[in-house]
Amino acid sequence: MTLAAVLLVGVACTEAAPPPALGFKLVGVAEVESPTALAVPPAGPDVLWAAEQAGRLVRLTPAGPVPALDIRDRVTSGGETGLLGLAFAPDWPADPRAFVNYTFKDAGQLYTRIASFRTADGGLTLQPGSEVTLLVVEQPWSNHNSGPLAFGPDGMLYVALGDGGSGGDPHGTGQDRSDLLGSILRLDVRTEPYAIPTDQPFASTPGVRPEIWAYGVRNPWGMHFDGTTLWFGDVGQNLWEEVNKGVAGGNYGWNVREGAHCYEESPCSGSFVEPVAEYAHPEGASVTGGMVVRGPAIPLLDGKYVFADFATGQFFAVPASGGPLERLGATQLHPSTFGRTRDGRLHVADYGGTVYRIDPP
Repeated sequence: MTLAAVLLVGVACTEAAPPPALGFKLVGVAEVESPTALAVPPAGPDVLWAAEQAGRLVRLTPAGPVPALDIRDRVTSGGETGLLGLAFAPDWPADPRAFVNYTFKDAGQLYTRIASFRTADGGLTLQPGSEVTLLVVEQPWSNHNSGPLAFGPDGMLYVALGDGGSGGDPHGTGQDRSDLLGSILRLDVRTEPYAIPTDQPFASTPGVRPEIWAYGVRNPWGMHFDGTTLWFGDVGQNLWEEVNKGVAGGNYGWNVREGAHCYEESPCSGSFVEPVAEYAHPEGASVTGGMVVRGPAIPLLDGKYVFADFATGQFFAVPASGGPLERLGATQLHPSTFGRTRDGRLHVADYGGTVYRIDPP
C-alpha cells in the first residue's frame, strides 16, 4: 500500500491508496497507540474518541489527539488485555458518564472491569478519580476477554464478554448461562451500579445469570447498533469467522458450532441463531466487526454493513437488508476497530496506530 502525505482541512493527514477493488480511499486523520475502540459522544464536538490499549482515551480533534483520560496505572495491558471498550451515556453530557471495559490484575488474577467515569468540564475530559465499578468478572486466561460496549436505542448498555480464553472453550462458558463469560449482557445503568431490565429474556429463569441477553459467543469484537439492530463480529477458533445480528435470548452456538458449522462433534444440534455472514480461514483469521453505512457519500457502501479482518486486512460488506457477502479487497492494515462521527463519516483504525476516514474513491 502506498502512502502519500496530503493536507486536508488544515490538518496534516496520511492518505492510504487501497487496491482499486475497494471502491473507497482511506485518509489518515490521527495517530494513536494501539487503538482498540472508537466512539463519538452523542452531543458536543463531533469528534471521535479513541481508546488506546495501554489505558488512555484521546479525543481526535482537528488539531490532533488530545488526552481525555489516563488510567494506565490501573489497566493490565498486552496481548488481548487492556482498555478494550468505550461508550458514552445516551444523554451525554447531561449524564456526564462514559463507560469503559478494561482488564486488571489483583494478586496475580486477571479480571475484566466495566466502569464509568464522569466529565467535569462539559465533555472534554474524564476524571480518573470519578470511577464507579459496575461489574467485575474473573478471567481464567489472558485471551478472549472481548471488550465492546454499546448503548442501544432502548437506553440499555450492551456488554460483550468472550468465553474466557485458552482454546476451544475448555470451561464450556459459551453454553453455560450460569456464567457471564461467552455472553452479551444488557444492563440498565440509569441507577448505579446497574439494574436488570424488566424485559430481560432470562430475568426469571432459574440458574441463569439475569444480566445475559444472548449467549454462545466466542470472542465478539466490534458491536454497533443500526437503528434497533445490533451487529457484531465473533472471532472464530480454527476455520470460520462470522458476523451476527443480535437476537434477545439467542444462542449463537459456541462451542457446539463455529460459525454455521459443527465445531468438534458432527452432527451437532440445537436452536441456534444463524450468522448473517461468514468466511473461512485462511482468507482471514480474526474478524473485526464494523458498521452499517447510511447515506449517499459512498454509493458502493450505502445500506451495507462494512467490516474487515484484523489478520489479513481484507475488507468485506454485506447488505443490511440481506444478501451475499461482498469482498471489497485487501489492504496492508490490521483493522482493529471502526467508528462513525455524527455526520455519518465512517472511520477505521489500524492497530499500528493510524485512524483513517473512509472516503469516496
